[in-house]
Amino acid sequence: MYKYVLFDLDGTLIDSSEGIGLCYRHTFEQLGLPFPGESFVRSAIGRMLPEAFEKLAGLTPQQARQAAQVYRDHYNEEGKAHFHVYPGMNDALQTLQMQGCCLGVATLKKESFAREMLALGGLLPLFHTICGMDADDTHTKPELIARCRLEMNAPPEESILIGDTVFDQTAAKDAGIAFLPVTYGFGFQGEEQPRMPAAHSPEEIPSVLKQL
Repeated sequence: MYKYVLFDLDGTLIDSSEGIGLCYRHTFEQLGLPFPGESFVRSAIGRMLPEAFEKLAGLTPQQARQAAQVYRDHYNEEGKAHFHVYPGMNDALQTLQMQGCCLGVATLKKESFAREMLALGGLLPLFHTICGMDADDTHTKPELIARCRLEMNAPPEESILIGDTVFDQTAAKDAGIAFLPVTYGFGFQGEEQPRMPAAHSPEEIPSVLKQL
């Protein structure tokens, strides 16, 4: 079993889809652009904000930076309040701690938002470290994973990332650590389900990890 367990945030620890959707819709309205729809929101979750606006909505780099700031401002004002912790997650994290695991979070969400939401959800005390995006979007997910490992003094061979999208899977591979997908989040659903051991609910995470 892996001793150092890192978690993605959105779609893995918490369901923040309502707040994310609200903020994307608000951003396009503020920019005077048509909202691309819920399929855009689902595809954007797990990506860096400027990348989502550029690659999925066709905005210029300058527009994408402006859009990311509009999004974050509204997320701070309203969006971050619209989330809930997945049922069973608190118990799963406590079980991992009892099994001797050290827990961390690596997320592309702004770090201050991540800390505030985890605190509101009652999960913050269960984590050794929280590593999130800065205000200028200068970090990649592999870099955030590396920072988590550094702060946890975690060897790569003893570390694993738990996440709900292929972007998490790729980031774990690029960071040189193992990956455990969850299928209750945003990404690994239907035909996209990964062909590897996976947790289908928070309650399953400790038992699946024990088998790896």
